[in-house]
Amino acid sequence: MNSGHVVTRDVLARGLAGLGVRPGATVIAHTSLSSFGYVVGGAHSVLLALRDAVGAAGTLVMPAFTPQLCHPHTWRRPELAHAAADPATAAQMPCFDARRTPVARTMGVLPELLRTQPGARRSGHPHVSFTAQGPRAERIVAEHPLAWRLAAHGPLGRLWDLDATVLLLGTRWQKCTALHLAEYATAYPGRRAGWWSLPVPGPLGRTSWRQVPELLVWEGDFDALGAAYQAAGRPLATTQVAGALCRAVPLRELVTFACQWLADHRDLRRGLPPPGWRDVIPAPRPLPPGLLPTPPQPAPPTTPQSHLPDTSGAHQSRLPDVSGALRPSPPDAPQSRLADVSGAPLSRLLAPPQPCLTATEPTP
Repeated sequence: MNSGHVVTRDVLARGLAGLGVRPGATVIAHTSLSSFGYVVGGAHSVLLALRDAVGAAGTLVMPAFTPQLCHPHTWRRPELAHAAADPATAAQMPCFDARRTPVARTMGVLPELLRTQPGARRSGHPHVSFTAQGPRAERIVAEHPLAWRLAAHGPLGRLWDLDATVLLLGTRWQKCTALHLAEYATAYPGRRAGWWSLPVPGPLGRTSWRQVPELLVWEGDFDALGAAYQAAGRPLATTQVAGALCRAVPLRELVTFACQWLADHRDLRRGLPPPGWRDVIPAPRPLPPGLLPTPPQPAPPTTPQSHLPDTSGAHQSRLPDVSGALRPSPPDAPQSRLADVSGAPLSRLLAPPQPCLTATEPTP
């Protein structure tokens, strides 16, 4: 903690106003409480300031991830290997409950605080749920399919539809969850998919594990991506609130830029899938409809367009044509293997100079 700064709710509110956050906005916030300094009232003051900024007509969203519920096969610590290999360990993993399962401590204190607020809603994915409060909360979290967890058919897609703003309050670009949308939309070299395990209720009160097709995602170059976005002069507001550098960026602008940047700069062909993945193969093919963001339908103008400034944001709503990923298997397909749609042998995995990490990477 930067103890040289004392931060009040009013200081936070002025900082958010300086970022352009206005009543009625839809924002997805990533926060680092310790980066501000000493916050009078702690996390509650930050939450109140965010609610003040968006107002009663605005909606506040945060990732509410639960990597503590990942399969023991994902554990990395050698001293846990014996327990991880015991089927009884996996059978006693708690299942996800949107109303009761706490947000992982690694996500910070703000998402858990938001989750417990009156009127807050939470999506139903066991590992990467989102929590939201405000008039659009139900629309954002209502649908969150188990497969392809961070694609546009879930909460991130609804944030795209709503032209949301991303807030990075004392956090790095690496924490920007919306950038995963670009990974699903971009056929960068080395993109891969595999089977991922999710906990589901099983017989006799034990937990079973369901295999779903999933894209391997990686945050390792998000800081470089964000720096490139900023250097390119794209829409971005920044301000310093005590010890915290705070940013506000339009989600559509950022994701659209990220699609082209990943296509030009990312290459994970020599990456190694982390523990817990099965049948990992290249995923170069186009995504099926529904997994990519789609342009929202503009409202009909109420006055002649020639008399209006160009504020439609239409240039923000289209992703470049760099999409590609593995098509999900039909519901009745065997779940033990993925179809090899790339033409490459499944065994051709090269030695890694850099690991390919996932958004649900567990901490053990």
